Amino acid sequence: MPGPSNFAENEKKALQWLLLFIGVAMSCFHLYATTTGTVSLMIQREVHLGLAIVIAALVGWSKQSEKEKTGWVMRLSSVAIIIIAAVATIYLISIDEDIVFHLGEPTRLEIILATLLVLSLLEMTRRVMGWTMPIIAIIAILYAFFGKLMPGGLAHRGYGFERLASYLFLSDDGVYGVPIGVSSTVVIMFIIFGSFLQNSGAGKVFKDGAFALFGRVRGGPAKIAVFTSALFGTINGSAIANVVTTGTFTIPLMKSVGYEPHFAGAVEAVASTGGQIMPPIMGAAAFIMAQVLGIPYSDVAIAAIIPAALYFYMCFVVVHLQAVKSGMRAYSASELPRFRDVMAEGWHVIITLAALFYMLLGMKLTPNKTALYCCGVSVLLSWFSKNDKMTLKVIIRTLKEAAEDVVSVALACGTAGIIIGVLGLTGLGLKLSSLLVLWSGGNLIILMVLTMITGFVLGMGLPTTGVYIILSVLAAPALVNMGVGPLSAHFFVFYYGVLAAITPPVALASYAGAGIAGANYMKTGWEAVKLGSAGFLVPFIFVFAPAILMQGSASEIAHVTFTAFLGVTALSMSLQGYPAKGLLSRVLLGISALLLLDPGLMTDIAGAVLVAGVLIADRVLKKREAKVTVEE
Repeated sequence: MPGPSNFAENEKKALQWLLLFIGVAMSCFHLYATTTGTVSLMIQREVHLGLAIVIAALVGWSKQSEKEKTGWVMRLSSVAIIIIAAVATIYLISIDEDIVFHLGEPTRLEIILATLLVLSLLEMTRRVMGWTMPIIAIIAILYAFFGKLMPGGLAHRGYGFERLASYLFLSDDGVYGVPIGVSSTVVIMFIIFGSFLQNSGAGKVFKDGAFALFGRVRGGPAKIAVFTSALFGTINGSAIANVVTTGTFTIPLMKSVGYEPHFAGAVEAVASTGGQIMPPIMGAAAFIMAQVLGIPYSDVAIAAIIPAALYFYMCFVVVHLQAVKSGMRAYSASELPRFRDVMAEGWHVIITLAALFYMLLGMKLTPNKTALYCCGVSVLLSWFSKNDKMTLKVIIRTLKEAAEDVVSVALACGTAGIIIGVLGLTGLGLKLSSLLVLWSGGNLIILMVLTMITGFVLGMGLPTTGVYIILSVLAAPALVNMGVGPLSAHFFVFYYGVLAAITPPVALASYAGAGIAGANYMKTGWEAVKLGSAGFLVPFIFVFAPAILMQGSASEIAHVTFTAFLGVTALSMSLQGYPAKGLLSRVLLGISALLLLDPGLMTDIAGAVLVAGVLIADRVLKKREAKVTVEE
């Protein structure tokens, strides 16, 4: 009989083959659905979530099988979850055309399947993402049952078990609501495209291109980290994945030229977090935003251009000031690749990205169609490259990786569907929005601060997608009710969901950077907050000066953009204490930054004059000190 080690090895191999088959099948299904347009949206959602649950269970099982002792409880629970997901998905597909008739009078089988599917979804979300989101969903479910016992305006008439189960399982407002709809159409397609682009050599092109452009300037490795992370952000909307991908080579480089480990980790965390706001492929939450607002995704991407440029400009200024202040060296030309050679080798990646921009922003194609066509462009052009041809083996691996990458997003969206479903069913969303307005005393700034804090608290345990989905229901309507434009309100809550990744005490992107840098986690997290401080103020500009989101005339956009960039520069100089040193200079620069970030003309003039005055005074003082030194 085979020994335990042989059994574990065979089990692991079987799971890997099963993952390969199901992962490829999932990606191919979505490619087929996007190509033909003949698969109903509900079936896409059902298959998407069902396969995501199955893949999550298999991935967890596979990781556990690598250990010497794997409990049978884990094995049996994984098998049970896989069967439940499969049976529930097949059943929903079988009643697709008549599902609306089942919603009012669910059968006993449907109640059982609904219960088991929700439990399976919550368990897999817990395994993949931790307890926070499942706990919020459980609280929502309990509120639906026992809300009639709540005091005052929080009370509702209460819902029975059958009503809630059928609503969450059979309607398009529950588990299979808008969030999973976006994940199953747009997000999955861009993840597949990003996987194709990555495996066609984009990573090497981005890295070598950043080295060629910034290697010979002072603080080059940090600027390489910022630039590379921005480029990776165009194809990957995950902050942590960006840190892990680019940080493995940028963080050691930064340390090698003199940056402290915690600073190197923080730079990478801040830059990678910005990938979620970097067009054309932003994080999954941006696609959901477009769906919620009922506007083309291209409008969201265009609105994000100036804020993204401002964010990464902030990163460049900070690392440049730190490099100059510390007297860091640059690489010599012999140590670096030539930009011409990088472009000659990676031309196919550049053309693919150009095609993406043109299709999305120029031709105004839908995002999922754009991603589909660019997958084909990526594969086709790779065949003409020297080193990055996408063979059948590479394509199969790419499809599998894409399916596994979308699992966490799909689970988050499915669980968020439970929360949003309960909020809609009970009317709690509107009540909480009204409470936020009430707690703010009708003061917009207080409401914005409350929303910001709520975003950070939620971000301790939720990904950006989860934070945005919840705030889009609770906080964004409150902002709109107080006169804020819908696009500005949703961008406001979106940005704080993104920045939660670098905000202690739970700052996942900062923790990932600290792990690679070998630095203290909290020290890295607070350094990231310092480096990204301007990013925490920029969302207020969305509300008070919508022109920064391309909402307004050309002159308004130009004015707000110029003063915002100047304000970010002043704030960065204030925080770094360079070139103007001394507490007074730093305080004055900080004040000037706040004045410049305020959209008023008089405050802009006052801020610009104050910045000029501080820099001129500092220059005069330095000349006097130098003269005294020479005379002595």
